[in-house]
Amino acid sequence: METMKGRVAVVTGAASGIGKALSLAFAAEGARVVLADVEDDALMATRTEIEALDAPVLAVKTDVTDENSVAELCAVTLETFGGVNILCNNAGVGGGGLVKNQQLVDWKWVIDVSLWGVIHGLHHFLPHLIEAEESHVMSTASVAGLMAVPGLAPYNAAKFGVVAIMETLHHEMDRDPEANVGVSVLCPGVVRTNIATAQRNRPDHLRRRRGESIDQTAKAPEEARARNAAIAAALENGMDPGQVASQVLNAMYERRFWVLSHPELLAEVNHRNQELADLKNPTLISSFTD
Repeated sequence: METMKGRVAVVTGAASGIGKALSLAFAAEGARVVLADVEDDALMATRTEIEALDAPVLAVKTDVTDENSVAELCAVTLETFGGVNILCNNAGVGGGGLVKNQQLVDWKWVIDVSLWGVIHGLHHFLPHLIEAEESHVMSTASVAGLMAVPGLAPYNAAKFGVVAIMETLHHEMDRDPEANVGVSVLCPGVVRTNIATAQRNRPDHLRRRRGESIDQTAKAPEEARARNAAIAAALENGMDPGQVASQVLNAMYERRFWVLSHPELLAEVNHRNQELADLKNPTLISSFTD
C-alpha cells in the first residue's frame, strides 16, 4: 500500500496482543480503525486508547466463529466508513495436548476460531476489498503453520490451513486483473500475548466432557497442562507485539506475502522442507521435542 492515511482497517482479535498492537499501529498511521473482539471490557479499553490518538475508531463485539457475527461486523463497517481497505484476520486461540488425549470439542474450538474465523472474514470482506482502489488482507497463522509442533495438533491443523488459504489467495489475486489486493500471512514465533489464557473465552458447549455431560471443572490431562504452562512461561519473555505489528505494516507497504517475526526459526522450517524433498521421515532439530 502507498499510504494508510484515511484507509479503513478492520482487525479481529483486536483487544489484546498482536491484534491490539496492529490496531494502534494503524491508528498511528492515520487509518480509521474497526476493532473486533469477543471480550467486551478489553474491547472498550482498546477503543479508549485509540480515541486518545484522535483516530476515528469503531468497536464491534464479534465472535469470529459465528458467520452471522462476522457478517454484521462487515455491514457495520461499510455503514460507518463506506468501505474497507485493510483486513487483519488475527483472532486465534491455542492449547496443548497429545492427539491421543484430545476430545472432539478441543479440535472444534481451536479450528472454529483460528481457521473458520479466517474463512468467515474472507467470505464477507474480500468482495469489498476487491472493489477498493487499493487494499490488503493479512491473516495470522504461526510458525506452527510451517512445521508440525508435537502436542499442538488442533493448533497446527488450523494454522497450516491458514497458510494454505492465504497462499492460494495470493496466487489468485496476483492473477486477477480486476483486483488490487495485497495478501500477507503472519507466522509469528513466541510473542508476548495472552493466547495461553484463551480458555477464558471458551464457550460452555465446547468445554471438555466427562462421559456424556459437560464438566465445568474438567481439566486437560497432566501432559497438556504441563505443556500449556511451558508455553505460558515462554510467552512472558516473548517478542513485544508492537514489533510484530511494525513488521506487518512494513509487509503491507512492500506488498510482501511472508511475515516471519522470528526468521531464525527458518532453520527448523527448512529442515522440515528438505526432509520432504528427500522423502525422509520427519524429525525435529529444536527444543520442540521437549
